[in-house]
Formats: sequence, structure tokens, C-alpha cells
Amino acid sequence: MHVGRLVKWKQVDLLIEAAVELRKKYGSTELTIVGDGPEMERLRAQVMEAGAQDYIQFTGGVYDMGELGRITCEAGIYVLAGMGGLSINEAMCFGKPVICSVADGTEKRLVREGYNGHYFESGSVASLVSTIEKLFVDPAKIRLMGQRSKEIIEKEINIHTVLGNYMEAFKFVHKF
Repeated sequence: MHVGRLVKWKQVDLLIEAAVELRKKYGSTELTIVGDGPEMERLRAQVMEAGAQDYIQFTGGVYDMGELGRITCEAGIYVLAGMGGLSINEAMCFGKPVICSVADGTEKRLVREGYNGHYFESGSVASLVSTIEKLFVDPAKIRLMGQRSKEIIEKEINIHTVLGNYMEAFKFVHKF
């Protein structure tokens, strides 16, 4: 699954290409794309051209957290093919392993290679496909990495940790 604004730098087109390739090898492959944006029509056309409309779905923007949670819980893996934002955090809150490339740095604090997700080579469909396959062949690993994602959020990315970091920063600045 993918959640985010449908803009070029998110590289959702790359994820669609990967899903088409994976479907050839793994007949049960499905992709849910949550979001809206200027790339929506181009991405829908890409799906139609690939004949993938039966297994690649667009939900449009989902702004109700309950509904977004339901959709996320139905997915096995969260993939961010391009630059991201809070969507990695949200996927991890719902216990999903994350596959992403090193893009803007926000992912580095959250995704630990082989622990709660994997990185793929930016811009490479082949790398994305092989990285997703690492999880497809091992459903137990999907569950374990998902649990680890949730633990990272609970232990490291919470209000207490954030407030503590702010307090340390204020103390440091106050010295000057």
C-alpha cells in the first residue's frame, strides 16, 4: 500500500510498475493507493494501460483516521517509493513493515534495514521488486517487522520522547 499526496516526487508510478511485475510472479499481489493530487489521472491511466485495474485500487484522499486505519490494517506492507513525510510514521503505528528508498532523510530515524523494513535503490523498479519479494516469501517476517515498527513508534517516537528532546534543546540554547 501507499499513502500520500499523488505528486511526482512520491514516485507512485514506480510502485505501480513494481506491482505489475510482482503480479506476474505472485498472482495475489494487490496494491492500494491512498491519496489525491495532480498525478492522479496520469497514474490511473498507467494502471489502465497495464491492465491492472483489477488489482491496483485508488481510494482517493482518506482523511478520517478510523477509515485510514482500517485500510492500513488490511495491507501487508507499506511502500514509499519517493520522498515522504508522516506516512511512514502512520504505517508504523499500524504495525506495518516499511519499504522505502533513502530520499529526504526522514526515513533514516524510522526504518532500520532488515529490522522493521528494507531500503531499495532509488528510482529502480528492479530493486523495488526484489526488495518487496524479500517479504512476500516470508509472511512471518512481515508480521515480525510490523511488530518492530510499532515498537519503535511506541518507544521512540512519542510525546514523552519529543518533549524530552525539546527540553534538551532548550537547555542547550539557554547556556548561551
